[in-house]
Amino acid sequence: MSYTVEHTFAGPGKYTISYLEANRNAGILNMTNSVDTRFYVETQIIIDPFLGCSNTPRLLVPPIDKGCTGAAFYHNPGAYDPDGDSLSYELTIPKREKDANVYGYLDPNGKKFYDAIGLNYGTANEDGNGPPTFSIDESGTLLWDAPGAPGEYNVALLIKEWRKINGIWIQLGFVVRDMQIIIEDCLNQRPELNVPPDICVEAGQLINIDVFGTDPDYDSVKLEAYSEIFSINPSPANYSPRPPVFQKTAPGVDAKLTLSWQTTCNHVQAQPYQVVFKVTDKSGKGPSLVQFKTWNITVVGPAPVWHPPQVDLGARSAILAWDDYACKNNASQMQIWRRVDQYVFTPPECVTGMPDFLGYSLINVVPIGTTTFTDNNGGRGLSVGAQYCYRLVAIFPQPGGGESYVSQEVCLPPILADAPVVTNVTVDVTNRTNGQVTVRWRPPFEADPGQFPPPYTYEVQRAEGFSGDLKLTSAFPGKRPDTVWVDTGINTLETVFNYRVTAYASDNTKVGVSPTASTVRLETTPQFLQIALSWNADVSWSNTNARLSPAFNFSGPANSTKAILYSLIVWT
Repeated sequence: MSYTVEHTFAGPGKYTISYLEANRNAGILNMTNSVDTRFYVETQIIIDPFLGCSNTPRLLVPPIDKGCTGAAFYHNPGAYDPDGDSLSYELTIPKREKDANVYGYLDPNGKKFYDAIGLNYGTANEDGNGPPTFSIDESGTLLWDAPGAPGEYNVALLIKEWRKINGIWIQLGFVVRDMQIIIEDCLNQRPELNVPPDICVEAGQLINIDVFGTDPDYDSVKLEAYSEIFSINPSPANYSPRPPVFQKTAPGVDAKLTLSWQTTCNHVQAQPYQVVFKVTDKSGKGPSLVQFKTWNITVVGPAPVWHPPQVDLGARSAILAWDDYACKNNASQMQIWRRVDQYVFTPPECVTGMPDFLGYSLINVVPIGTTTFTDNNGGRGLSVGAQYCYRLVAIFPQPGGGESYVSQEVCLPPILADAPVVTNVTVDVTNRTNGQVTVRWRPPFEADPGQFPPPYTYEVQRAEGFSGDLKLTSAFPGKRPDTVWVDTGINTLETVFNYRVTAYASDNTKVGVSPTASTVRLETTPQFLQIALSWNADVSWSNTNARLSPAFNFSGPANSTKAILYSLIVWT
């Protein structure tokens, strides 16, 4: 039975939609005086332009199931969110009205329901090796292992809807399911499902899988599937036999359900699609028993495809180009990532976007229809002597969201070293007044010696911050022939410094200025029973390799009250 009401909300806000019925069934075991207790369920929705439009979760599996004493009971509501938002599941207490629980509620695995029929509570689960349990998992599958006294029970599930906005999960509302479980004495044994492992597929891939059902009593079983993918538009999935029929089982003979789905770019989203499979037996030894299992399908965007890059040596810039994205009608943006030096990596299945450990930095985001980009390092020019490598990631819009697999890497040849190349900036001493930094560089070894005759001399300038000209000053007066400078008497405890080196030819002609290179800044963040370390630097070489990632968690004793001193050493 369904009721349809149209309502126009006055504006943004948090709204609760509820349904109240005068009486519940008589004789419900796990509440007091159920026949005189009202039935109440509610749904909460949040209307907020910042969060975008949202549909409430939909539940595909009916809220009434039967089970047998001593056999584990399963139920899954078959919930999904039409917008691709994430769902979480909790057990809650059935209500008789808003903010009021039913009287005398007990979870159905309460000890009294086992003592009443003389069962040993300590061994009342299906395997007879522990007490009965009552729980719900992250996929929404309710497990009662195993029922005790026969009769009718009522339980309630709270299904919350979540959306990730700017990296933060925000709750958009919830739905409550108040359901009925009828337990009977029977000799029937529960059927079993054999479901394949969860999968990730690239949009455009065809899925074909088989699910099998067995029964210990060799009863006939019926296999069913519940999911939004069977009604999705375009290109819905299908399964057979559909409608479901009871299939015979025997030793070596299983019932089979075949699922087929031609995925498309329209199906890409961050959250997996959940398929709930249900097997039901047809027994002559009591009521039918069921088992539920869930299977997750994540549809991801294909990796973008590069064209060979080009280099503009005069402007010290990279001219990047790539194919029209295969899912450009569904994606919204293309991320352009860059790092210094190569890093061989092919993403494993289901690892989408740009992994942090690769050491890439996001340099730009362009509309999905764009297929070219010129990287001139924000107008500063690419650093001389450095080899730059690039990758792409396509981004899909909210609310479904999602990212593509990261592209393969394309790399430029090293940028012509016609200016000094800073190779090392090391904080030797961390101190507020007597800090020390060592700066090393290489000469402009690819400069034209006819135009810029060696030997060379150098000026070193220091500024505050990871880059830029804040408080720019000469590190020493005049020029020096050395390719190393030890900067002393500075505040390395509280300040990040960046350095640049200017080279002059023997005739005092200016050869060129190196890109800036900063000191490394280490930060600590307290967390529960651990300290997170993170560090940052703006340099023209790679501080990231397979052994080094710019984040680390240190776990120490829970009762430690000592101050801990950390230092960071970076090899280049």
